[in-house]
Amino acid sequence: MSVTTAPTAPAGPDAPPARRRLPFTLYVLAALMLLKALLLFLVVAGASLADTLRPVLGFSNTTAFLDMIRDTPGIGAVLVAFGILLMLSVIGIISRRRIGWLLAMVITGLFVALDIYGFMNASANHLWMGLNILTVFYLNQQDVREAVGAATQVSADPSDPAELRA
Repeated sequence: MSVTTAPTAPAGPDAPPARRRLPFTLYVLAALMLLKALLLFLVVAGASLADTLRPVLGFSNTTAFLDMIRDTPGIGAVLVAFGILLMLSVIGIISRRRIGWLLAMVITGLFVALDIYGFMNASANHLWMGLNILTVFYLNQQDVREAVGAATQVSADPSDPAELRA
């Protein structure tokens, strides 16, 4: 009776690094960001169809918001651009690129700043604010930061020169 084993990858110094599975929190983060991109695209589409959706929605403040987006020059293009940037950052994060994580941080930071401004003016969308808070939470998870190479290593010795370069 012979036992066959699967071939193993070379374990020498020239061997490619083993890829670990993506952490679950990375999938949650990607799903949140894709949801936000989809919502941005739906808002732009809804703004162009505001007159058609008015009887269906029945909410005067929602249709007023869609009318404002439709009537403000360039805002639809800006929202579509943010949606595309969110999708690009998801691709970067899933492929473990630090630039995807940085792009997600910058976009989410802009959204949080707008949320704070809206909160101070009593015009905040609390659902959108909640999505941004969850996104910030997952962007700052240790396993997400390690997966994209954005985690910093903490030295036990504060005078360590490697810590001063980081």
